[in-house]
Amino acid sequence: MRSNSNYNPHAPLSGVRVVEVANFLAAPICSALMADMGADVIKIEPPGGDTTRNMRIRANQPPVLNHGFHALNRGKRSITIDLKQPGSADVVIELVKNADVFVTNLMTVRLEKYGITYEKITENNPIVFAQVTGWGSQGEGASRPGFDSTSYWAGSGLMGILGDVNTPAVVSRGGQGDYPAGLVLLTGILAALRLKEQTGTSQFVDGTLQRAGLWSMALESQNVMNNPNYHPERYDRMTADLATRNCYQTSDGRWMMLTMHNILYWKKFCIALGRDDWAKDPHYVSSDLMPQNQSELIPEIDTIFRSHSFEYWAKKLDENGCVWAVAASLEEVTADKELINQGAFHTIPNVDVQGNSVDVVSIPFSIDTADIKPSRGAPELGEHSQSILLEAGFSENEISDIASKGILG
Repeated sequence: MRSNSNYNPHAPLSGVRVVEVANFLAAPICSALMADMGADVIKIEPPGGDTTRNMRIRANQPPVLNHGFHALNRGKRSITIDLKQPGSADVVIELVKNADVFVTNLMTVRLEKYGITYEKITENNPIVFAQVTGWGSQGEGASRPGFDSTSYWAGSGLMGILGDVNTPAVVSRGGQGDYPAGLVLLTGILAALRLKEQTGTSQFVDGTLQRAGLWSMALESQNVMNNPNYHPERYDRMTADLATRNCYQTSDGRWMMLTMHNILYWKKFCIALGRDDWAKDPHYVSSDLMPQNQSELIPEIDTIFRSHSFEYWAKKLDENGCVWAVAASLEEVTADKELINQGAFHTIPNVDVQGNSVDVVSIPFSIDTADIKPSRGAPELGEHSQSILLEAGFSENEISDIASKGILG
């Protein structure tokens, strides 16, 4: 770890310096989480800035505070470097000499073009080099662009298996794969930092959106790998083997998800429905206590659920020890008192000159003795260019020379 005058003993990554050359989501969210844990993150941006600086939720949305960019780049410092200019790679390599981690989502072919490959970055400088791409840093996919919707969602098998049968394929939400992929990359970086500490040698962390998606469905993927007769299909709730692992709609339009794999829950569920007779009927439970023929009951269970409100069923299911959850809206989730008390959300104050604040979703864990939270909002484009270069050992004259060559944009 590098020395840091702002060292915080309660921040797990205080003293760690990260240099990021990335845009969009997966890599930036990874380094944002590192900033939350105390790392000093330097974001290298092109003269026009990271693409997400100018992104909007909708095409016709008027210009407003870009909360998405703040969420992805909170707590970082920004320097502009035009990687297309001769000599820019030398500046990047000089900055990395004072760093512990280099994070990028650029494809290998672009890293080669700009002269900031793993070999160049780590030459005479032991560092963790972390790259996340759609399909991998090597092989046929290395030069193939990929976003979370293509690599994580479609390319991993998730899109092919999720959603109801006989309906169009389900399209993922924006960033749905980038956030878990960023967290996976962070896991690799933390392990690599430990290895670097033990060996004194550089470490290459190769993360892909596709593999992150594959890993999220490992239970199903491993079933396919180990059983040639297993062919998972898209879900059909009307033919589910377990009536207690299905979703049902209440009279006021709420969907309730039940997940009770153990056959012992069958009796509890039947009592909650007011159909104790089903629990005793051997037609629905075999002699070896395995569920059978329960799909026959789904239309009738649908009718029973639609006869009462969500509030009624929530009480009934709880009274009988059933496992369930409502298909909650994001408005409900972000106002959930339990999540708020757990620290699932954080408000970053004064993110701009107008004094606006931004609410973000926190890192999905807590450590009782640690200080893990966003320290400030995202930086202005190139806000710290001068100070970062001075810290790296460049003189005022050298900085002026670099600027005159167009390297700083």
